[in-house]
Amino acid sequence: MKPQIVNAKMNRMFFRSKVVKIALLAAIGLSVIMMTGYRGFKTSVFITDNGVTKEVKTNESDVYEILRSENYEVGEGDRVTYTTDSNDEGHITIHRAFDVTLTADGDTKTLTVIGGTVADILEKAGVKLSADDLVAPALDENVSAGTKIEVTRVRFTERTLTEEIPFETKYIDDPNVMAGIEEELTAGENGVRTIKIKDTYVNNKLEKSERVSSNVTKQATAREVKRGTAVTSAYSIPLGAPYNSYLPDYVELENGIPKNYVQKLSNLKSTAYNAPERNGVPIPVGTASGRPAQVGVVAVNPNQIPYGSELYIVSPDGTVYGYAIAADTGLGMMDGTVPIDVFMASVADACGWGVHYVDVYVLSVGKG
Repeated sequence: MKPQIVNAKMNRMFFRSKVVKIALLAAIGLSVIMMTGYRGFKTSVFITDNGVTKEVKTNESDVYEILRSENYEVGEGDRVTYTTDSNDEGHITIHRAFDVTLTADGDTKTLTVIGGTVADILEKAGVKLSADDLVAPALDENVSAGTKIEVTRVRFTERTLTEEIPFETKYIDDPNVMAGIEEELTAGENGVRTIKIKDTYVNNKLEKSERVSSNVTKQATAREVKRGTAVTSAYSIPLGAPYNSYLPDYVELENGIPKNYVQKLSNLKSTAYNAPERNGVPIPVGTASGRPAQVGVVAVNPNQIPYGSELYIVSPDGTVYGYAIAADTGLGMMDGTVPIDVFMASVADACGWGVHYVDVYVLSVGKG
């Protein structure tokens, strides 16, 4: 009986031992699973690099370990961001750095950036803009590898200039004064014009200047000059021939007398005079009206024939003195003894004229 009991007893002990071991192994396994089993479950992570996205399964929680395990290299200037979505999936984005060039204030430099707008790059570089500066590309444009940014400095300045306004010369014609003789009545004075100039500087170089305003701050004063307009011709008057070869274009003769005239003074007594001579040469003298004494000038009573009157003088006997200007006077003219005295080129001519009775045709009446 004892062996059987022993055997039965042994059988029961063996059975119990296997159950215990199995339970024990199960408990140990469950414990291991509970403690470390999460490493066996991998989650999805999406890696985006240069616009290309790749999905990986990983149980790593360290972003850089994930990138290294997938052979992604991150440079010194690169930036990495990590986010999760509603499905607890991870998203890793690698922002790659790139170079852009910036030219401003005469200096060009290379900047390493990971993106942004032109305005962001200028702020990063510490470049400040004024209201008139120009930037290319536009401030709100995004940069990319190789972008060239250029800042053009523009500034405006204003300055004031003054310039002279030349005075004009106004002539007052006087028919009682010989042509070529002038007398200044009023001295001219230049005026002043004030001008505002706007200068445009581009990168500190003057590009253009434009006039923005112009004002006369002082009016110019005209110079006034009296000038003679009387026309006579110096000529010799030989006896027995027409005395005056000069005749204005507007005077037309018919049968030796003007066709058109204002007044005719008939049968006036006339004499002749001349300028004194020195060594046979006439000494220049003036007349009562200011004209120089020369052939073609006659003396009259200006109350009867005003100075500057144009005359045509011819004798009934056919002797012609011709065209003349009333410009002088004398005692005989003023007292009525001799109504007209004609100027001759020489003493001989004056003596040769002697006393002549002439008809005087008034072509135009002077202003006195």
